[in-house]
Amino acid sequence: MTIAFRILITVVFGLLWWWIFNRVGVDLQYLMILGSVLAICVCCCKGSSDPGEWNWQRYFACIRRCWLPTAILIVSLFIIGVLVVFIVTGAPPAGAVLVNILIAAIFAPLLVRFICCAYENP
Repeated sequence: MTIAFRILITVVFGLLWWWIFNRVGVDLQYLMILGSVLAICVCCCKGSSDPGEWNWQRYFACIRRCWLPTAILIVSLFIIGVLVVFIVTGAPPAGAVLVNILIAAIFAPLLVRFICCAYENP
């Protein structure tokens, strides 16, 4: 059952990540990738050598434990996205670009965090 939950969570949030990755477009792929990689770094999974039985309580405890570093990363990614657009174009991002920056900055680290917490051990 443990493996099934982890696979299910990985597939569901992985597909959602893929959809958002395609939604934000080529211009913001760097933000999706950067956010995904850094999401693992901001709050490494803590566990033991005994995987134990998977349960929702442990899963949500991992997400709660990691909320502040993940929120800080989201804000940082948003700032990076705005700065990159400004540097490349010489102008602040337009409305649609700003929305895409928000989508990438929020969901890239968040969805990877949801997947990572499925692999946490007791």
